[in-house]
Amino acid sequence: MEVDPTLAGDTEGTIAEAKRLAALVDRPNLYVKIPATKPGLPAIEEMIAAGQSINVTLIFSIQRHREVMESYIRGIERLIEAGGDPAKVASVASYFVSRVDTEADKRLEGHPELQGKLAIANAKLAYENWKEVFAGEGWDALEAQGASKQWCLWASTSTKNPAYRDVMYVEELIGRDTVNTMPQETIEAFQDTARFV
Repeated sequence: MEVDPTLAGDTEGTIAEAKRLAALVDRPNLYVKIPATKPGLPAIEEMIAAGQSINVTLIFSIQRHREVMESYIRGIERLIEAGGDPAKVASVASYFVSRVDTEADKRLEGHPELQGKLAIANAKLAYENWKEVFAGEGWDALEAQGASKQWCLWASTSTKNPAYRDVMYVEELIGRDTVNTMPQETIEAFQDTARFV
């Protein structure tokens, strides 16, 4: 369930709404959606520290993605310090893909050789950062206590430009420990025509 988008600039309002939604639904498989705005970062940390699974949404840049991962890790550390069970908490970082090309392509008019390339490159850099953040002694110690990685979730992977392959974002972003959300049409197109790159 998604926190009211009008609260995207309000840390305390986001925390209060996320807690309200968690109590209202009261299910262990609930992910509360919090946007990856600057004011959303402390809310993400706070809710993870409280033991609530979170879908961090609307991530477009590798810098913001790193900040989101750091907020998640701080939340996990606080949860463990308070005696909570990190194995009961999960999170995904929803990284928006095709919308990046939609915006970038407008700015790259006159350079067709560059169009339709930025979104996949951006997501692949995010994935490399993810592999770096969730590795090493610090992360290994948290994982040994039951913490799970905050998975990359590729969102907005249907192709918006009809000139592009309808499954290009899906094909290019198949990766270990990632999630991809697709509309039904993209799933069907992938089943029919996909190539594993």
